[in-house]
Amino acid sequence: MISKPLGRLMSAVCAAVLTVNVFPYYEAAGADEEEPELLYQEIPVTSFRVSEIAPQILTDADYTDWWYSEWDDCRYLFLPATADRSKLTVTYNLKNSTDTLTLNGQTLKSGQSTALFSEADVFEIEISGKYFGELHVMQSELGAIYLSTSKGTLDYLDTHSSYEESGSALMLTANGAVTYQGEIEKLKRHGNSSWDYSDKKPYNLKLPEKANLYGMGKAKKWVLLGNYLDHSMLRNKATLEMGRQAGMEYTMDSVFVDLYADGDYRGTYQLYEKVQIQKNRVNITDLEELTEKLNEKDLDEYEHIAVGAGLKEYKENSYKYYDIPNNPADITGGYLLQFQLYNRYGSKADSGFITSRGQAVQIDGPEYASKAQVEYIRTFMQDLEDAIYSSTGYNKKGKHYTDYIDVDSLVLAYLVQEIAMNPDGTHTSFYLWKDSDSKGDGKLHCSPVWDFDLAYYNYAVSRSNSYGDIGYAGRPDLLYAAYFAISGYDSEIGDGKGSENPNVVGVTWVGELYHSHPEFVQRAAELYYERFDSYLEELTDTSQENGCLLQQWADEMAASSAMNLLRWHMYGGKPWKRLGPVNGNTYAECLEFLRYRIAARMVNLREIWLPQHKTTLAAKLTEAVEAIDDSQYDTDGISELRKLADEAYDAIQDAGTYAAAEEALSAGTESLFTVPHKEISGDFDDSKTVDLDDAQSLLRYYARQLALFDEAVTPTQFRNGDMDKDGKITAVDAMLILRAVTLSGIGA
Repeated sequence: MISKPLGRLMSAVCAAVLTVNVFPYYEAAGADEEEPELLYQEIPVTSFRVSEIAPQILTDADYTDWWYSEWDDCRYLFLPATADRSKLTVTYNLKNSTDTLTLNGQTLKSGQSTALFSEADVFEIEISGKYFGELHVMQSELGAIYLSTSKGTLDYLDTHSSYEESGSALMLTANGAVTYQGEIEKLKRHGNSSWDYSDKKPYNLKLPEKANLYGMGKAKKWVLLGNYLDHSMLRNKATLEMGRQAGMEYTMDSVFVDLYADGDYRGTYQLYEKVQIQKNRVNITDLEELTEKLNEKDLDEYEHIAVGAGLKEYKENSYKYYDIPNNPADITGGYLLQFQLYNRYGSKADSGFITSRGQAVQIDGPEYASKAQVEYIRTFMQDLEDAIYSSTGYNKKGKHYTDYIDVDSLVLAYLVQEIAMNPDGTHTSFYLWKDSDSKGDGKLHCSPVWDFDLAYYNYAVSRSNSYGDIGYAGRPDLLYAAYFAISGYDSEIGDGKGSENPNVVGVTWVGELYHSHPEFVQRAAELYYERFDSYLEELTDTSQENGCLLQQWADEMAASSAMNLLRWHMYGGKPWKRLGPVNGNTYAECLEFLRYRIAARMVNLREIWLPQHKTTLAAKLTEAVEAIDDSQYDTDGISELRKLADEAYDAIQDAGTYAAAEEALSAGTESLFTVPHKEISGDFDDSKTVDLDDAQSLLRYYARQLALFDEAVTPTQFRNGDMDKDGKITAVDAMLILRAVTLSGIGA
């Protein structure tokens, strides 16, 4: 018998915990791995299938095949949460029909139910007494999706990016409840770099009818993200939740599932809502649907026309549309737009336009837009751009950029990109939308957030603009998204002079606002602290009672991610890390790498925007001072107020952190109320009159003090109420107030 090998399971799958102290940078290439000796790659078993792994439902789609790992020279059986390991049916074929297959010495009969897999997690495989390695059984805790494709495999789709697959799907929750069972109209590639550089492919999924998958709302179109380039698999999740916590409009939802396709376990996938105009997604007027009702042919059957350039070309002031004869009366919305890379615009955008400064805008909705529709939104966006690049913020029509865009939504969208140091930034997957004027506010809005698998220093890149600003995706202490040039700008020839597109400017809309409009910077600092800072703390602070959010999410999918990592080897150096720096050599290190990057970014952005935050707090202090009625104070009181206000202002400016600045404002504002008003003897409730209410209020206060209730009064109340000036508030003071009121009542 061949000697049994030592176990070679990677430590990456032992636990999904954040207990590793990882230094901030890894070598880009990682350590080279030795080629393992494969003793058990070839064995006399031609197939090994386990079925009835979803016994809660009557179906023939619930099966999976064992899988051989070249890294570990063993076989794996990846089971979903629904599997009852005490009752599984195994069907296998041997090369020699007279052989017998045993696991841990127990004969396994093909086609029969067995409880064997409930007895252990690791089994020794023997064929007629000869050892052929190990079978490791693992089980997830997530819901599962089973795909049955027309070709019986995803191999052809995975190697032919233009191919579209069809078939059926069964989607179950972790407890076996059916969330979908039916046909798949279309399964095709998703993404660009995430497709090109991934072994574990992402897909776009289209159903024949709208369905409510995992409680995310009814829709036809969905996305299955593999997150192959993100070895933590949580970058999209963390950013999605960031947008939601910040109050961004139309944040997409997602759920993690185990994916099986024709018996092949495909790993942990993130089922995502697709960005589209739809009631349960971007809920704005569906202009395409309204246009379809007015025209005889399908909209994509009309002539496709380009103006100013070819359909596949990128050139400023050009646009493309479909020659659709009939338009709705109102074409002011809705539009779903996406800033696009200049070299993807030609192939990705069916309808779209290039602004005069070179910004490529892809119209995702209506996907097939008429000439009138493209000209309307193109003019609207150009007017906005002209205002942004004006030193005053006003265009030649006398309108300010705030007349065209909801500035807070733009600031929030920018902050997400800045925090994440997303390589795409505002170049692509940066979404904007405009509802019809009759339904919405007539302005552009920015959302939802999308595509962050390379963010948080998962891809090493620098960005610069024509102002000379430079940002690096790996430098958390510098701004990044604010320093982009418009995609298509050629920095080598300066301002694009002499290039094919000489008017393309070297700074994006956001970059121009950040550089030339201080109110935008001020608002960015304000909204960062108001909407993002506490979430980032919650996301990364491991001292919290239940750990940080990243750890909580990792714990929830620990078993599934362990299976996924063994299936795809998503950790370590080359060739497993296709893009960007190595995140770690175990899953725990990859997760800690992400946590560290987010935490470092939080600390540095606090410092970057602290001056602007101090300006905001100083303005709030000024508002508090200006709200004070000077007539209520004597000369000494006014002098004291000025002194306290100056001290509070200095304390804010001297603060070294956000928290210290906030505390200085709070303490300074409270100190203003310690200055007593002009004395009106007997006016205990500070109502500027002396009446019976003052005597009653003073008596209530005195009674509560006798009962040992700790009740505070203001300096003004105390001074006015201490009628006998003995430094105490007593019943004697109440009687003196009552006497004063009585005498006043008889004219004394």
